[in-house]
Amino acid sequence: MRETGSALVVAASASSLARSLQRAGWTTFVIDGFGDLDTREHCRDYRVVPLDRNGFDAAVLRSAIDRMEPTDVALYGGGLDSLPGVIEHLARGRILCGNAAETMRITKTPTLFFALLSGLDIPFPETRFEAPRDVRGWLVKHGGSEGGGAINLPGEMGISRPDRYFQRRLETPPRSALFLADGTVSRIVGFNTLWTSAADPRRPFRFAGAINRTSLSESQREAVRGIVARLVPALRLRGLNSLDFMTDEDDGIRVLELNPRPSATVALYDDEFPSGLIELHIRTCLEGLPDFALPPFPTRAFQIVYAPHDVEIPGTLEWPAWCRDRPGLGCRIPKGAPLCTITAEGMDESEVLSSLSARKTAVLRTMSTAGNRMAETQPT
Repeated sequence: MRETGSALVVAASASSLARSLQRAGWTTFVIDGFGDLDTREHCRDYRVVPLDRNGFDAAVLRSAIDRMEPTDVALYGGGLDSLPGVIEHLARGRILCGNAAETMRITKTPTLFFALLSGLDIPFPETRFEAPRDVRGWLVKHGGSEGGGAINLPGEMGISRPDRYFQRRLETPPRSALFLADGTVSRIVGFNTLWTSAADPRRPFRFAGAINRTSLSESQREAVRGIVARLVPALRLRGLNSLDFMTDEDDGIRVLELNPRPSATVALYDDEFPSGLIELHIRTCLEGLPDFALPPFPTRAFQIVYAPHDVEIPGTLEWPAWCRDRPGLGCRIPKGAPLCTITAEGMDESEVLSSLSARKTAVLRTMSTAGNRMAETQPT
């Protein structure tokens, strides 16, 4: 087995990946969009490349990669789904631990991805690339988008974009399967229920968190395992990946998308692996899928708290231990931007959901006070 060394991580938010690598003994360098307190604590050095509504600027991100310390390996998380060229750039002079740029291009180009699913006889919601005559009951989506930010109701926004497509809306909760693969074989780490937030009417399906529990039957889980088993050799999937899906009115599985990279749900399982899941991701990419035992996982969840108004983080704030992705003191968070991530674990789903609700209330109460102070200091 390869000894640990140095790693460059590039992601919109890299804190959970950096935390996992630090646990395994890697010397980690980070490029992400926030540079929050968690990221700084878990890496040797970091650079912030600001995110706009469309994500990273590819040229700025490539430049930041060129200026970073040489490392043994490189890996990426969310934020690069629409930037396969940056993934190619990231691999220059480093061993890329993750999927190739071409895999990302295929999975995030709707015409290619849904053609692949059809060819593999994998079910997905009814999908069209031309607007239906009656758009009621349909969603408009866009290739390469992440976190549900570009999913909307037809007519709301972006309907004329060339990468848009229409998909029949299902009313069941979105779910995901986090899995490891080595291009040939795979193993599912866990099944999750995904949450969305409609607080911003412009982005009514924005990703808001996840819990590592679902109501899936064993036959439905087996169906997902079969889908993953077909996708892995077809796309030569390597390392950690996440399959998003829903169930239909007949309780069948319908694939929504494949994220060919470590997803945010890594945080729901990482603590139970002695060297972390990202170490396992690297080993799988370099050496093939190892034989490992799946430990029992407590019920665990995280929820993204979006700023309800403009907030400046007060200098006296002491973040609770259950907060992650914590912005630095004095940092200004605009309304609607991610404020922090709250976490909870317990014996069952009810206990975890109750903890999350109380913790979100506590964070918002603190930020309401901070917002009032910020308003008082604004010039009139």
